[in-house]
Amino acid sequence: MSIFDKILGKAEKAEKTEEKLDKKSERGDSISTKEIESPKKAEKKAEKPAVKRTKPAKTEKPKKEVAKRKVAKKEENIAHRVLLENLISEKSTLLAAQNKYVFKVTKNAGKFQIKEAIEGYYGVQVVSVNTITINPKKRIHGRTIGWKKGFKKAVVTLRSGDTIGAAEGV
Repeated sequence: MSIFDKILGKAEKAEKTEEKLDKKSERGDSISTKEIESPKKAEKKAEKPAVKRTKPAKTEKPKKEVAKRKVAKKEENIAHRVLLENLISEKSTLLAAQNKYVFKVTKNAGKFQIKEAIEGYYGVQVVSVNTITINPKKRIHGRTIGWKKGFKKAVVTLRSGDTIGAAEGV
């Protein structure tokens, strides 16, 4: 039955378009060339389902998202996880005169985590953090060959006027 419906539907559509054209011509309305179609074109249109193709609206190109810095979850006491100890050596005491303090930190600690830990624990303003990874070193003691542990240290520059008393040995 569907085949007959399609055939009859095509014939009905062709008849309707002819009726519309006749009515327009009786009224004296202008008929565009698009409205006048050959019966073959009308059949082809009836066969194909009507699909509206629309051009995508011209929009501005999406701006590239700025890479956001990964921030660790804010915890009040992360200092005990990040900071291992303050390093006291000749060089670190000379750097303390320039408002720079040296700390031994965990290997997976990032600069931002170190900054947050020092600001939270000591209550000072950190200007910059520089990190240095010290690789394990080979040590030979008699016949025994071993390795010294490697570690990561951070040189922290503080705002002028801020000091850390524990790093100065006080």
